[in-house]
Amino acid sequence: MPKLKPEEVENRRQEIIDAARTCFLRSGFHQTTTDEICHEASITPGGLYHYFGSKDEIISAVIKDAARSALERLTLMTESAGDVRSAFREVASFVVETMRDPNVDNVTRFDIETWAETLRNEKLAAVTKETWGLRQHWLESLITRGKQEGMYGSEVDPKAFADLLLAIMVGLRLGKLLWRDNFDLEGAIHSLFLMHAGHLTNGEINLGLPQEETQAGGRAKVRKTA
Repeated sequence: MPKLKPEEVENRRQEIIDAARTCFLRSGFHQTTTDEICHEASITPGGLYHYFGSKDEIISAVIKDAARSALERLTLMTESAGDVRSAFREVASFVVETMRDPNVDNVTRFDIETWAETLRNEKLAAVTKETWGLRQHWLESLITRGKQEGMYGSEVDPKAFADLLLAIMVGLRLGKLLWRDNFDLEGAIHSLFLMHAGHLTNGEINLGLPQEETQAGGRAKVRKTA
């Protein structure tokens, strides 16, 4: 194999990752063969294994690349926003755009396969935990910034709230894929925005959930905020 410059190596590696992602989204990673990836990337099997030692390495690279791409876009839009409220409006638009993407169901299928595989593949589990941890850290930082700017109350736990929002986003994608026409995606997204804006309920609701002593004290409550 001819010696390539470092940037050429990185570009070729990215081409393989992009080709593998196309194959995985089309057929699922269990059904996708390395021959299919080679065909999609216009590379020989020997050339493929020059960049990746196994199919598992390719899967890990695809997962990491997707997380990197999403975080780069999210970080750019939030850092360019004047304040957290503007940043969340940008993020909300990104969420709606993502959920309406015709390819989102294929992405969700790939994620489901990946999550199932992590139950028996420790290396893949570590990669998945790492990439979701990056998303969680980004969102936690944004919520922390919101507390500093007075958008959220002092009782809000940024990590816990970030975990909740991420779980909701996963749930929206699963609902769209699994329940199809019986799942009101637009209504669910609208309800999520109402909840985040504090307009889902009138007044305080005592959830009846025991919690540790907080600044608010007593039992867990959902409080309507501006």
